[in-house]
Amino acid sequence: MAGDIDVVAFHELAQAKARYCRLLDSKDWTGLSELLTEDMEFDLSDSNPDVPSITGRDNVLDAVQTSVAGAKTVHQVHAPEFDLHGDEASVIWAVQERVVWDNGTSLTAFGHYHDRWVRVAGQWKISALRLTHLVMEFG
Repeated sequence: MAGDIDVVAFHELAQAKARYCRLLDSKDWTGLSELLTEDMEFDLSDSNPDVPSITGRDNVLDAVQTSVAGAKTVHQVHAPEFDLHGDEASVIWAVQERVVWDNGTSLTAFGHYHDRWVRVAGQWKISALRLTHLVMEFG
């Protein structure tokens, strides 16, 4: 059974991930940057092995902005699996994504975020994110 401090950390991490999804979908890049460490690692190679990991908050934000330019997105996460060790945590989140680009093409995907988080000055930040997909449907 988790101690009181663990329950607080679990809640804080869940709130931070919910904020990540909202900031991403509303394209609040300044707010999103505040949730990422400067040396963040971003890995989308599961669905495309030719895509290299991206390192560095600014590089990650540039790549994300480019990938959703001209699109409306919805990211929903649930069923987190927490592995908490003090000011570091690994969390796997089930995710459903919907992306609709202005040209009419779309993506509906289901999979998992594999996140590493660190608590910096009392705030949880993502230090690494790997996205894996179980289903990807393009329309």
